[in-house]
Parts: sequence; structure tokens; C-alpha cells
Amino acid sequence: MHRIHSLDYLKLGLAVLVAFAHTYWLQSHMNPLIFLIGNGLMRVMVPIFCIVAGYFLYSAVARGKGGKWLWRVTALYLFWMAVYLPFWLNQVSGPLSLLKTLAWGYFHLWFMAGILVAGAAVLLLRGLARRLAPAFEYRILLAAAATCALIGLALQYAALSGIAQIGVKKFSNGLFMCFPFVSIGYLCGRRVARLGTGGLPPRRLVHLASLAGTLLLVIEARLVLGWRGDQVMLDIPVMSYVAAPALFLSVLELSMPQSPIRLDPISAMIYFGHVMALQLANALGIRELGGLMLFAVGLPALAALLLGRLPIPGFGKDRTRGRDRQAGPGPAP
Repeated sequence: MHRIHSLDYLKLGLAVLVAFAHTYWLQSHMNPLIFLIGNGLMRVMVPIFCIVAGYFLYSAVARGKGGKWLWRVTALYLFWMAVYLPFWLNQVSGPLSLLKTLAWGYFHLWFMAGILVAGAAVLLLRGLARRLAPAFEYRILLAAAATCALIGLALQYAALSGIAQIGVKKFSNGLFMCFPFVSIGYLCGRRVARLGTGGLPPRRLVHLASLAGTLLLVIEARLVLGWRGDQVMLDIPVMSYVAAPALFLSVLELSMPQSPIRLDPISAMIYFGHVMALQLANALGIRELGGLMLFAVGLPALAALLLGRLPIPGFGKDRTRGRDRQAGPGPAP
């Protein structure tokens, strides 16, 4: 499986969108249209990130490096939790509180904690299925993913309805949100590895599904808006299970030119570093969207480019190696 340049562009675009979301410009300019964008269209970002991570997880497993993939995700997560230590340490009140913080992750790093749980679940199920029922390995994974997806959706809509007081972390987590989408990416990776891109659905069908899924996301958000108002959040739209895989496949099938510079370190640095950059912007009194985005995207991108001049794994000058292989297990960036 060679590097797919369209996924590099996708990850960069998603990282920029995540940085934009965390400027909270949408929340401060809330109206019905912005609600549909923020709780509809933009809700495919995390699912697509998860699908990309699962796609690369299969590549690692196929090369017998599933354990190494998991270790790299763990190391990456712990490294960035250490970097952001000054931001979350004052929230810790004891050993139990520390464990909870490490389990859930600080702010945007919850996604890495989720990918870690999701990847571990995929590898665990794979191992158990190969021992107990090898012929049903992928059916077992699909059934487990579908069950977790349904539980997550049920918990979310129970919380929205007011039937029960359910915190967002109960359903927006590694098991009930990330795991189903990581499994989708994992199964996509398996199919491409076995049959090539010719084994994917026809492009026309994928594009139609992307269009339909996007439209259905907006409709779902509009129904939630009419039902509960604009002060709620729709973390896992039902229609993200249509839109996210379809949009991922649309990009996967695109043939795009190789970028003159490495995009994966830039997208990763934007994803991981934008929160710190926004904190700096706020400390300097910058409130306008343009200035916030300049800090959130520009500073991490500049840092990645500067680090790219050094022989640092993932950033350095070994361009041939980085371009011939698929991306590592980061948060899709």
C-alpha cells in the first residue's frame, strides 16, 4: 500500500477545520444557519479522522506491526499530554482525578485517547476472533462496531431528549464513537489491500452517497434545532455513518499530485499545537477570526517547517522514505 496523496490533503484540511472550530467563532455568532454548519456539516471531521486512522491501522496489522502501531499512538498521546501539562495539571485533585484525566485526555487530546481505545479494541477482537472463530473474524468486528455505534447514538439522543442526565463523555469516547469509525476504516483498508481500489464501490455511487449523506446531516441538524433549540450540541449525528465513509471513499479514489513539501507533519502540528497557539493569541488580546486562525494554523505550520529542517523522525529530511510509505498512526494528521 503506497502513500495516497489525497489523504495527506484531506488530513491537512481537517486539521485546519478543527483549529477553526476551536476559535469558537461559530458559537459566538450562533444562528440557525451556523447551527446547521457546526452541528451538521462539521460533525464529519472526527469520524473521518477515525476512519483514516483505522485505514492505516489495517496497513500496520497486515505488516505484523499492530502492536507497534498501538505503542506509537500511546507514546504520541503521552507526549502531548506532557506538553499540555501546565494547562490541565491544576484540574487534578488527586490520584483518581489524575487517572480520569489521563483516560479522557485534555481538551482536543481526547481524540488520541479515543483512538488508543479504539485501536486496542480492534486488535483485541481480531486476536480473540482468530482464536475462537477465524472464519468470522471480520463479521465479529463489524457486529461489535455496529453495537457500539447504536449504544453511542442511543445514549446521545437519550441525553438530548432529557430522558436521562448523561454526560457527553459517556458517548463521545473511544468505545462508542471512535471504535465504530476506526473499524470502518480498518475494513476499508482490508478491502483495498485485497482487491485494490477497484474493489471499492463505483465512483458515481460514492459521490451520490457523499451528497446524500451531507444533505441528511443538515436535515438531522435542522430537526434537532427545531426540537431542542440552538443551545445543544449534536456530537454524533446518525447521518455521519453515511456521510463520513462516503466522503472518505470519495477522497481515497482521487488521484492528486504529490505536494512539494511534506504535509503530514504540518497537519499533525496544526492539530496538536493549535490549542496552545490560540491560548497565546488570547493572551495577546487577539479576538478577530483572522488573527486567531493566523495563530492557530500559521504558528504550528511554521514550527513544522522549521522542524523539517532537522533530522527528527516524522519531521526530518528523509523525504523518500516518508513519501513511499503510508502515514503513521497519528490522529490522522
